[in-house]
Amino acid sequence: MAMPRLHFHAKLLLAFGAVLLPVLVLLSADFFLGKQRTQETLLATQRITAQAVAVQLTESFEAAIEFAQAVANDPLVQGMDPRQLDGHMQQLVLRSSLYDAIGVYDATGLNRGWGEPDAPAEPRLRIGDRPYFQKVMATGAPVISEVIELRRPQGTAILISVPIPGPEGRPTGVVNVIMQTRLLARRYLDARLQSGQEIFLVDATGRLAFHTGYPDLTYAQSGAFLALEPLRRALAGTPVQLERFTNPLSTVLSLGTFVPTPRHGWAVGVMAPRDVALAPLYGWLRAKLGAFLGILLLSALLSAVLARRYAYPVRSLRAVARNVGRGELGQRVSIQTGDELQELAEAFNEMSSRVARRQAEVDALREEAERHASQRDAIIASVPDAIFLISPDGRLCDANPAGCRLLGFKDCSSLGRPLEEYLERHCFRHLDGRPVELAEMPLQRALAGETFTDVELRLRTAKGEERLVSINGAPVRNSAGQIILGEIVVHDITERMQVEEERTRLLERELALSRVSQALVMEVELERVAHVAIEQSLQALGADAAGLWLAKPDHQQLSLIGSYGLAQKIREDLQQISLESPLLTAQAARQETLQVIGDMLSQEAPALTKKFALEEGFRSLVSIPLHSRGHLVGVLTCFTHEPRQFAPRELEFHTTVGQLFAMAIEKARLFLEVREALRLREEFMSAAAHELRTPVTTIQTWADILSRMEVNSVRQQKGLTAIARNTRRLAQLVEHLFAAVWMAPGLPKMERDRFDLSEVVEEKVKSLSRTTESPIRVEVSESLLVDGDRQRMGDVVAHLLENAIRYSPPGAAIEVRLRCAEHQAMVSVSDHGPGIPPERQPHVFEPLYEPLPPGATGYTGVVGLGLHLSWQIVEAHGGRIWLNTSDDGNTFCFSLPLSEEEGLQYASA
Repeated sequence: MAMPRLHFHAKLLLAFGAVLLPVLVLLSADFFLGKQRTQETLLATQRITAQAVAVQLTESFEAAIEFAQAVANDPLVQGMDPRQLDGHMQQLVLRSSLYDAIGVYDATGLNRGWGEPDAPAEPRLRIGDRPYFQKVMATGAPVISEVIELRRPQGTAILISVPIPGPEGRPTGVVNVIMQTRLLARRYLDARLQSGQEIFLVDATGRLAFHTGYPDLTYAQSGAFLALEPLRRALAGTPVQLERFTNPLSTVLSLGTFVPTPRHGWAVGVMAPRDVALAPLYGWLRAKLGAFLGILLLSALLSAVLARRYAYPVRSLRAVARNVGRGELGQRVSIQTGDELQELAEAFNEMSSRVARRQAEVDALREEAERHASQRDAIIASVPDAIFLISPDGRLCDANPAGCRLLGFKDCSSLGRPLEEYLERHCFRHLDGRPVELAEMPLQRALAGETFTDVELRLRTAKGEERLVSINGAPVRNSAGQIILGEIVVHDITERMQVEEERTRLLERELALSRVSQALVMEVELERVAHVAIEQSLQALGADAAGLWLAKPDHQQLSLIGSYGLAQKIREDLQQISLESPLLTAQAARQETLQVIGDMLSQEAPALTKKFALEEGFRSLVSIPLHSRGHLVGVLTCFTHEPRQFAPRELEFHTTVGQLFAMAIEKARLFLEVREALRLREEFMSAAAHELRTPVTTIQTWADILSRMEVNSVRQQKGLTAIARNTRRLAQLVEHLFAAVWMAPGLPKMERDRFDLSEVVEEKVKSLSRTTESPIRVEVSESLLVDGDRQRMGDVVAHLLENAIRYSPPGAAIEVRLRCAEHQAMVSVSDHGPGIPPERQPHVFEPLYEPLPPGATGYTGVVGLGLHLSWQIVEAHGGRIWLNTSDDGNTFCFSLPLSEEEGLQYASA
């Protein structure tokens, strides 16, 4: 059995412990010898004390007997007169502090004199039946009683009886002297005894008379020592010394001595608790142990210091040795102790140097080999294609990581099985589905010496996935030209083929969507849109027949507006379809979701749809609800003669095509509605303008005639002036209506000439200055040539000036500015009227709009058509018109492109 390994520190501690072990043994021996000597000394001292106490107590008993005999010889006592004896006995008790009571009894045991002051004499006590009384009367000798129990007062006492001499030497009575045991114990309570030492007295029966450790000893407690065997031997006259016994009263482990009294057969004991008696010894022992522990700790500290000092070189050598063992051969150990450890370190360094040189040579060779091997392995492992090798016995012997993954193995440990197992497990097949025979397996062909490329096969992976692979193979020959292995490289082309197929499908769908969009964007007539939708659905969705139904405004009925490939009878029957009819088209409209039936024979279908489809030979149907701006506009249903399984992307494509059709249909509907609205608006505006021109002209003519005639009052003159002013406004509105009709789509546009915009501005300012009290200030820096309709641009300037005059406070100035900015001629007209609120500013160029809310300061009603016509004219000239507003008023601005010569001139400047 190998010995346990101990560190240097532990060995030093054990050495110091071995040195200190004899000291600990000597301390233990000294303690036990000292303990024995201490016990013997204590017992000897206790014996001396007990013998002294026994002598003293014997003398006390003898003195009590003599006192009692003196009382018995007193003539007064021999007279037995109670009247005289009671007082005399009480006087004796008072003069003697040693006795508690004195009693005189006649020969019958009747009390004749009682000497206890605190107890009455009556009724008289009889003691004729008491053993001690009978013994005294029989022997005529003094008798000391056993410990008796007192009832008055309660306690224990000793009774000394002596005979009263009579004629012829026969006793005539008995004198009893009572000594309470507490009086005997009192003299020893204050004695200078050793620490914890106690003295007790027992009678001839072994009952305690007193015990200094129990001053208030009761009669019941006094019998505690009756069964103590060593005390019985002492009562028999043999002194006894005990090193260890249990105190019957306190149950404490004690040591003590018991000695008999010289006479009377009593015994005295001296004892002390062992822990108290031996306390000095244990104190000295603790001091010695403390010193020993101090020495032990000092030794441990010294050993730790020495161990650290001498263990450091050893640990350094061990650490360097371990590092060298791990390959760090360049490390050296430095130990400067001048002893054998230093010599060991120098030898170790020399050995390490030699090993390092040898290892460097080995490492160089190994690195070269590992580099070539790692390059080869890295090349093989980095190849994304699977590489397999087959041994001449027909077993798959090796593969790269890609090959293991293809076969479902974590590593190459699962290889080595015959080729037939892999053929069966992975279900090798040709592209046409034919199973591959063993002789056709690429590995078998390579092992047979055949070299081949791009052999495409199908196989099943360990996870059950079907893969398409391209395989290249060749034999591996040794230097003698013998085939030792067969090698193949397997390239997974599944994802590439899937990507190519998906790319082709997406490209076809994009081209189809492009064709659909191009075809639909060219059409605005509803009939043409329906024809194009049917035509494109046949091409894009691969349908054999198709029908397009439009939803009625109430969405309760569908109307067929176009179809292809449907029989005449079916078109007539399905011309109007109720949404509640049992048709797939109606179901798509009701639920507003795509409805698909891949195979009419194997899937459930609405009854009427199934009837029509089977009659026409259709097996597959798709009904596409057409939505635009959140509502149903129609349903497109495509039919095919062969059953089809629709992939989610195909259904998404159907939905996308349906959205294009829906937008085209909605656009055609909106085009019809807009064209009809424009026609009605133009008819109304033209009729209104013609109907208003004649009466307005008549009213204006008569207003001018009446205003030149003499009138009877100022009130009439004001009325005529108001009529003329409002008539001119009405005439202006009529002209605006004619202009709006003229600007309507489809009518002749403006004539374009080159003119000076500054001249137009000055003419309009001059013309309108005569109609207003507000001064118009013009800032024109230079002439600016533009191309456009001079009359219409003059109307724009006039409209802006009339608007400024209308909203300016009376007398407030109007500013007109013309300047060139960024190759644009810009005109601005500013007034000091109320600002237009921000929420109304985007609508100021709309016809008949209120720029100010009713009740606001400066409210004058709607603006008419002037601003709207100005916006149309400026936009038609390729310019821009806008509004700037502030708390000081409003500024309307418009800009026009400069003519080409004017633009080049400003560009060169």
